[in-house]
Amino acid sequence: MRNLRHILSSLLTISFVAASLPAFAQVVTATLPSATNTFSAAVNPATNKTYVANFVCPGQVCPGPGTVTVINGANNSTTPVTVGVYPYAVAVNATTNKIYVGNACGTDVNCNSPGTVTVIDGATNNTTSVTVGYYPYSLAVNPSTNMIYVGNLCGNDPSCSSPGTVTVIDANNNYSTATVNVGVEPNAVAVNPTTNFIYVANAACFNFPSCTSAGTVTAINGSNNSTQTVNVGIGAFYLAVNSNTNKIYVSNDCGNDSTCSSPGTVTVIDGTTNNTSTVNVGFYPEAIVVNPVTNQTYVANNCSNNTCSSAGTTTVINGNNNYSTTTVPAAYHPVYLDIDTVTNKVYVANTCGNDPTCSSPGTLTVIDGATNSTFPIAVGDEPNVLAVNSSTHNVYVPNFIDNTISVVGGETKLQLVSVTPCRLEDTRSGSPIQGGTFATFNLPQLAQTIGCANLSTAAAYSLNVTLVPLSGGRVRYLTIWPAAESQPGVSLMNSLDGRTKADAAIVPAGVSGGVSVYVTDTANVILDIDGYFAPSSQSTLQFYPLTPCRVADTRSSDYPQGLGLPHLSGGVARDFPVLNNTTCIPPGINAAAYSFNLTAIAYPSQGNPLGYLEVWPTGSQPANPVSTLNNPTGTNVANAAIVPAGTSGEITVYASNNTDLAIDINGYFASTGSNGLSLYPTAPCRVIDTRNIGSGQPFSGVLSPPVDVVDSACGVPSVAAGYVFNATVIPAPKLRYLTLWPDGETQPIVSTLNAGDGFVTSNMAVVPNMDGKVNAYASDATQLILDISSYFAP
Repeated sequence: MRNLRHILSSLLTISFVAASLPAFAQVVTATLPSATNTFSAAVNPATNKTYVANFVCPGQVCPGPGTVTVINGANNSTTPVTVGVYPYAVAVNATTNKIYVGNACGTDVNCNSPGTVTVIDGATNNTTSVTVGYYPYSLAVNPSTNMIYVGNLCGNDPSCSSPGTVTVIDANNNYSTATVNVGVEPNAVAVNPTTNFIYVANAACFNFPSCTSAGTVTAINGSNNSTQTVNVGIGAFYLAVNSNTNKIYVSNDCGNDSTCSSPGTVTVIDGTTNNTSTVNVGFYPEAIVVNPVTNQTYVANNCSNNTCSSAGTTTVINGNNNYSTTTVPAAYHPVYLDIDTVTNKVYVANTCGNDPTCSSPGTLTVIDGATNSTFPIAVGDEPNVLAVNSSTHNVYVPNFIDNTISVVGGETKLQLVSVTPCRLEDTRSGSPIQGGTFATFNLPQLAQTIGCANLSTAAAYSLNVTLVPLSGGRVRYLTIWPAAESQPGVSLMNSLDGRTKADAAIVPAGVSGGVSVYVTDTANVILDIDGYFAPSSQSTLQFYPLTPCRVADTRSSDYPQGLGLPHLSGGVARDFPVLNNTTCIPPGINAAAYSFNLTAIAYPSQGNPLGYLEVWPTGSQPANPVSTLNNPTGTNVANAAIVPAGTSGEITVYASNNTDLAIDINGYFASTGSNGLSLYPTAPCRVIDTRNIGSGQPFSGVLSPPVDVVDSACGVPSVAAGYVFNATVIPAPKLRYLTLWPDGETQPIVSTLNAGDGFVTSNMAVVPNMDGKVNAYASDATQLILDISSYFAP
């Protein structure tokens, strides 16, 4: 998996941990569609437009020209522009508002002709084509001189058996060109506009990954195109220039080792003398970026060892202190990085995210340049490149596998907008989802059609997902995820006994605000919404965690008035004045919504079915019925729910049949306050599966040791004050109840879920955090799986 960009590009050649959360936190606010194989991007901060090049090539032979997706940062609208075949590199001249795209195969789908550069007029999207050398893989613009420099991998030789060239394009003279001879395999070009020198990294690695020759850097004098050659390390694929200090930094993938089994290096070139220094970095260093303001250089190291069996790192080189280094942890296979020099934040694209098998979504590691502290951002599948808008501080991340672009908002947190529970989709009124397939639902469009809520700003949804197997059937599992992304390797729920089941979920919005649902076996699915998370504003709500506590129990007379007996009568709505329980909920709070776990308990005895239970804010009964949980077999069934607060903070519960009900609280949502938290989605990740621990035997009682969330492979920062899990139990043979609570607190008298019938059971669990660990208690022997989907933090 190492050196993914080079492995992908070789197709063309062959054809011929623990982290802290800085105050400046960010999340994905939109997911945009793109064409296939997004691989490079650039931003024009002056116009607030981003340009993403798309191969549109399913294999080694392209069926036709590629495209550039133009993103309007003001409204996230996209426009495709047709360019050449196999567009590989993009650069922007913000001064002239011209965009330059290097097309590796020019206009020839067979890739036997010279490459081209497509010039896009940023004002009109009109294009001009300029012929360059063979396989242009890199380019750079000098905005001071309005000259463009294109690195041609194979120079003027279609057989690629000769040194490369650089085509110099004069944008002042009708895009006339000149050719400069450089070294073998020029992979990167960078410009120092202050000195008008251009630097080309020549990898000399056609036999990659076993490089036999050291690379070079060709220094081109922009005044007369004369050249000088500087020797560097082996596998020189990337370089960056600090125009303030006139230093050039070159990452050498294999360091000084021709077998490529040793750590890499960075060669620092003095632009005045061409003298060099060598800095040791991590294994297989890839992209490199400089902050000229702080004189710090950042190098993405693909791996932590030569076998790539552990996560990668970022090396920080201090240009003010004799090139001393600091190692900052990243996730798996960091390939590319970029910097926002205004905020002093570095963004590292981790191709495989937290998953060493690369079968889960990727992530960004954001490095605070002042402290080197980090925090993660979940994006799409296989992010290989990114582009930062230094004006808006938005980050654009093309996801290679998904054909999507994740938009990370500048200093954006997600907070709740509560919604009166509303049914968005019920496939029983149409066609069920066929087994082994998925269906995609455009939730903003559905909500608008129904008159439910305006979901246009939603970045994530709080949903209740109800699974309705066909009569006599079963569903091995159901999975829900953001539309257009790859299906995750975790499940939401199972119905192995064929009964109707519900599970709450917080799901990020995908392309067009949609979500996708997969079922292993043909079934109907119902989607009810009770809130959504949007970028913070004056109207959004922060989360305030509480120690898990039982607010009401209709089996008992030991609760405040209105929160205990009598039992719920079927067909009769009942108001619950939850704020009366000041033991659980601090007096004087102004809660706008609650985070509850609701447990239906069969009454008067086990086996008495409950068709459905519905909860809503008192005084705002939904126009159309929704369900919070179902208990058709008359066992004990729990489900989480975010419930808006109604009149006097009360909620109303309706049960279709007689039942008892226990209401547990783990937090509430209210207006901005000093201890309020925001939501940060993660890449779905398995924190624990007790089947894979020790001898793999079930546990009962208190799980020992506690579940270590912060030190798991899921990359959750230590300052997370609450976790959002999907908890799944596999009883052995039956489980009366499971309780999850924060480590360091006394076990509360609450339950997270019940599986008294012995079937696999799941439930969303919001668990406050004190020390990065979560306790679990099982009344009977069971296996436990915890998948994290998001967390709450400042």
